[in-house]
Amino acid sequence: MADFGRHPSVKALDESKRLPLLVSWRLRREQRRSRTGVLLFAEIREPVRSLTHKAGIVSLWEDGVELCSRTRDAKMPKFVELSPGLHRLEFKVTRMRAGKSTSFLKVVDLQEGEILVALCDPVQSNVFYRRSPDADTWAVGVRSRRDPDLP
Repeated sequence: MADFGRHPSVKALDESKRLPLLVSWRLRREQRRSRTGVLLFAEIREPVRSLTHKAGIVSLWEDGVELCSRTRDAKMPKFVELSPGLHRLEFKVTRMRAGKSTSFLKVVDLQEGEILVALCDPVQSNVFYRRSPDADTWAVGVRSRRDPDLP
């Protein structure tokens, strides 16, 4: 893992935290299908037609292979199916200037039917209508299917 110079703020995603609507819909859909994997969502508030290149690319890597990424052009939650077992995942926010990029590693042991939910709120310095965090903020946690009769 390359040290990008900055460190993101990483919190555990607790059960009491309300997920964004698109994330909860996608999570329920994948849980109904009894799938195992990762659900990545980046809260990028920059318009698609913006002329700046300051927006970061939020991505998820395993063993040097990019599993998925989210940009200002692709804002919907992305699900990637993984096999049950131990996974060494790297979460990155990459920017044009390397000194502004961040990353962290997390080792996760996924059981059958569990989904790792990763929410990212990257620093967006040119957004006027909602204050951006001072550091890239991640909330990461495993959600499992609790009710076998889930609709």
